[in-house]
Amino acid sequence: MKSGRGLFMLLVLAPAVASLAPAQEQGTPAPAGTGEIIIFSDSGKTLIPSNQKVTDNGKAFASLARQTYVKVAVPAGAHRLRPDPYLWKQEVALTVEPGTTHYVVVAYKPERSWALPAAGAPLILKELSEVEAAPRLREMKAR
Repeated sequence: MKSGRGLFMLLVLAPAVASLAPAQEQGTPAPAGTGEIIIFSDSGKTLIPSNQKVTDNGKAFASLARQTYVKVAVPAGAHRLRPDPYLWKQEVALTVEPGTTHYVVVAYKPERSWALPAAGAPLILKELSEVEAAPRLREMKAR
């Protein structure tokens, strides 16, 4: 009977003791010689939801559901981000320095597709400032 009580105490107290342990940092530090690109998918609601795909220098880079973002460590140097498919000839050219972070938004705006060409292309791809990116980091889900 005492062994049952000990097991019970272990099961009850273990989570409480574990919560007292110092929290580990989330994520790992970026490797030396790299920077970070954070891409947000700020697409509007559509009847048939689909991911926004982005390439970097012609290679698959990110595929994001609506209202999500992803942080990607990238080597320092030139990066050319484009939507996939590359229909409206939009791109963001970045020069990433080690330890820097760049913010980019990709968004399909269905309301623009009804008004083409007057409203412009229905897809947006542009670099954001840190100030512009801050609310998106709080409101969107990380992938």
